Amino acid sequence: MSGHPRAKAADRAELSGGPLPAPSVGTLGEALRRAARGPHAVVVVDGTGTAVRRSYAELYADAARKAAELAAAGARPGARVLLRTNRTGDLLTAFWACVLAGLVPLPVSYGSGADGLAEAVEAVGEAWLLGDAPPGPHPPGLRPFTANPRPSTGSPAPLAARPDGTAVLTLTSGSGGLPKAVPLTHRQILSRAHGTALVRGLGPDTRSLNRMPLDHVSGIVMFHVRDVYLGCHQVHADAGWVRADPLRWLDLAEAERIDTTWAPNRVLALLVDRLAEAPGRSWDLSRLRYVMNGGEAVKDRVVRRFVEALAPHRLPATAVHPGWGMPETASGVVDGVFRPADGPPRRHVPVGKPQPGVSVRVVDDAGRVVPAGVVGRLHITGAPVADTYLVGGTARPAPLSADGWLVTDDLAYVADGELTVTGRADGLIEAGGARWHGHEIEDAVEELSCVLPSFTVARPLAALGASGAGGATGSASGTGSAGLAVLFRPRPGIPPDEATERVRERVRRRFGADRVHVEVLTGHEPPRTATGKLRRPAVTAAGPPGTPAPDRPRPSHREA
Repeated sequence: MSGHPRAKAADRAELSGGPLPAPSVGTLGEALRRAARGPHAVVVVDGTGTAVRRSYAELYADAARKAAELAAAGARPGARVLLRTNRTGDLLTAFWACVLAGLVPLPVSYGSGADGLAEAVEAVGEAWLLGDAPPGPHPPGLRPFTANPRPSTGSPAPLAARPDGTAVLTLTSGSGGLPKAVPLTHRQILSRAHGTALVRGLGPDTRSLNRMPLDHVSGIVMFHVRDVYLGCHQVHADAGWVRADPLRWLDLAEAERIDTTWAPNRVLALLVDRLAEAPGRSWDLSRLRYVMNGGEAVKDRVVRRFVEALAPHRLPATAVHPGWGMPETASGVVDGVFRPADGPPRRHVPVGKPQPGVSVRVVDDAGRVVPAGVVGRLHITGAPVADTYLVGGTARPAPLSADGWLVTDDLAYVADGELTVTGRADGLIEAGGARWHGHEIEDAVEELSCVLPSFTVARPLAALGASGAGGATGSASGTGSAGLAVLFRPRPGIPPDEATERVRERVRRRFGADRVHVEVLTGHEPPRTATGKLRRPAVTAAGPPGTPAPDRPRPSHREA
């Protein structure tokens, strides 16, 4: 591919992580068998806060027995298996049973109910269901697994899996629409795990903590499978239990002597919020050297507050590592170290450099690599990168450039040898004669002390009106002078009218918007993705006034 006419070779928006040595094992099954010979374990903390420790040897034995049951039930190598359960230990057993039996697992969100199961079947086609079926009829093509009343006590012979065979299916993020399934091979998953380990010095002595659901690529691949590859101590805490009191995350980090964990931006914001309510609490977080921050836009203001708030608890100043990845890259493949800059918060935070085996570039609308510092479309290539989707059970090519790079939906630029992702290409909003990403407007709103973090959505007013959001009105153009819509939730005890005026004034002053439509979200918890991001189309697509869906927040309408 030719470069931009203005870009010299040294100034092109391209970054490479360099060559990746071959991973030390070729398949996920080999990784588990190796871990089973080591001393470490998987700890699962359930929704009551009860911790259960299971050694890798015990996990392997449990999975092998379940694999024999699956084979006896007629599941053959290559079959797709949907995993649906709210019991983390059972999900891990089922996941590894599928791996050992040569089946292809797809963890499905338990909370998404029948709709989530139907969407998964729509993506992958015919599949088995292992776990708990939601009430009602099963989607066509779904075959529930029925356990043998006399469970097998033996184990099948280890299956000779191929490194380039499909190991896992994962759904793409549902924050922008209906999901597709991404087939990830053993080689792609292990390349990503190996690259991260090399860059961040991870190994058998690593002690990790994950508090995100295992039905998402970040939980199951980025953390759990990586840590099986490492053979290290790993802890998985129930997401709802931690969400009920974010300080439990710190309790576990201290108690389990954790050095590696991760959280998206909104979790850091909620934790700092909660920390302010507990001034007498203290923790020793001196071991916590790698807090991967990804899954959504990284905010300078939020990360600064997190680092400053936890400095008295001995959190290392360089602990936070912004990163970027996607299901199509087997999760995070770019990361760096957060270093606060002097002056006001930065508009965008660099997410670092590609890991070994990965290269990224930024191109213009014609597909030419742009100069460093210029925003364009992000492309990626490398060992962990998938090139197909499953849609309706059929493999379809992912969007690739003419020379085979994956074309992402993200905009980005390269500066000072690091990648900065500005936001999704379809998330731009015009206001005050400029273009802004919705997450920038949302962050500015959540700077206000009257606004509850993680409940804000900014959209063009036309998008809100087109979705029929409870009687919202506005010009069909939805951009520029036509207006901007902001939905938010006030903090408890704050009068909604007062909060609404402050939000409207903040957006007008900061972004120069001529017309600002504001809605206060009340009532039910808004629908979210597995990692907790708001499902924006669902949040803004409320029904007719007075008839909100049971899982949808009720908007209270106010307009300038």
